[in-house]
Amino acid sequence: MKFNVEVEKTSSIVRRLKVRVPAAEVKSYLDRGFVSVQKSATLKGFRPGQAPISMIKQFYGDDVRHRVFHSLIDESLDEAVRQESLKTVGSPKIDTSAHKTGEGAHDHGIHENQDLTYTAIVEIFPEVQAQGYAGLRLNRETVSISDEMVEKVVKNFQDSQAQIIPAGGGLALPDGSTSSRPAQMGDFLDTSFSGGLVTASGVQSREDMTGTRLIEIGSNTMIPGFENQLIGMRAGETKTFRIRFPEDYGAGTESSEAKSIANQEAEFTVTVQEVKEKKLPTLDDEFAKQMGYESVADLKVKAKEFLLRERTQESDAKIQSALVAQLIEKNPFEVPSALVDSQTQVLAKEWTEELKRQGYPEKLIQESIRGDLKTLKSRAESQVRASLILESVSEQEKILVSEDDLRNGMADLSKSSRLEMNQLEDFYAKNPGRKGDLEFRLRQERTIKFLLDKAEITSVEASEK
Repeated sequence: MKFNVEVEKTSSIVRRLKVRVPAAEVKSYLDRGFVSVQKSATLKGFRPGQAPISMIKQFYGDDVRHRVFHSLIDESLDEAVRQESLKTVGSPKIDTSAHKTGEGAHDHGIHENQDLTYTAIVEIFPEVQAQGYAGLRLNRETVSISDEMVEKVVKNFQDSQAQIIPAGGGLALPDGSTSSRPAQMGDFLDTSFSGGLVTASGVQSREDMTGTRLIEIGSNTMIPGFENQLIGMRAGETKTFRIRFPEDYGAGTESSEAKSIANQEAEFTVTVQEVKEKKLPTLDDEFAKQMGYESVADLKVKAKEFLLRERTQESDAKIQSALVAQLIEKNPFEVPSALVDSQTQVLAKEWTEELKRQGYPEKLIQESIRGDLKTLKSRAESQVRASLILESVSEQEKILVSEDDLRNGMADLSKSSRLEMNQLEDFYAKNPGRKGDLEFRLRQERTIKFLLDKAEITSVEASEK
């Protein structure tokens, strides 16, 4: 294809391409388009393929012009990008004299006797030349496991197997039944409640403040102060109290309803149907065996091993995060918005799947994603920057991933995913793009290890959890 292109550098990552396709080239494409349609067109009064070009232009002109318009732009832009050796990312923004990107329906503005001119604004990968990456000064948290930490894990095991039973020790009632003892911190209460906002004319009832719920006193799942009002209540009792919503209620969400009641006083009436308490199983060898361990001693050994792995992973993650933060600080550069947007979508999808696994309803998930979008975008930009810098380091230091490295990576995946090695090998053989993703991840991991080996690392005491 014949065309002329002028490239303007508007920033380090943005190029404006001014492209002109000569009228002769436009006419040639249109003529071929009309002939192609003529071969299969069926018009009344003519045998298939025999209708004159003038009739084809009359009946199919707009459709042919539409297709030729886009073909000319797509082909000329692709050639221009190759000709100028541009490593583009994302979709270009195309403007012509008759149309601007994103502005809806338009006249394609293409004619046999006129040049086709358009402007394409494209983003390109930044030219990153990482510097100052050798000898970074970093702190690594030492990993030690105390007896108290082990006991906390064991207690969590007990909690996971606890029974929620009716609380005894109540009062004898006239009907011969017995009430519960007074509710205390840590109890679970079956409740029904109704509430509304306190206004000058009285309490304005609200449907979203009415319902039934199992409430654990001390869990802080209700608004501050609500659970404390339930302390001392017995089964069958009803209590009315007033409480104020926090000033930041609804912050970080897109829910206008939640935000509208922030810092407002509300009145609730709560009835306790039943008071329940948590009964922990006896911590003995029999309990340990039920949990899959040989004894309580074995349970504690395994708990310590688990904590050691967990804390080591946390220590590794923190030092890697600090390393990446220093690299980003030492190597500022512009990041293409297309890369950031793409990574933001990846993070949003991962967060959505996690919330689904936790059982959140779709409406709350979407509100959470919208509320966290700014944070997700900031994380995405940092991840993109880190990837580009690490790639630059790997190129400069010639850090490569061998076939043995790939096989070892697949072996690790096989263990964590419980898939057979031959299944993974078959998957990557059929999906070379996914194999490329694995190679990229392994290369980044090897690059981080290289940088840590070159760094000056000081051991510091980890904060107790």
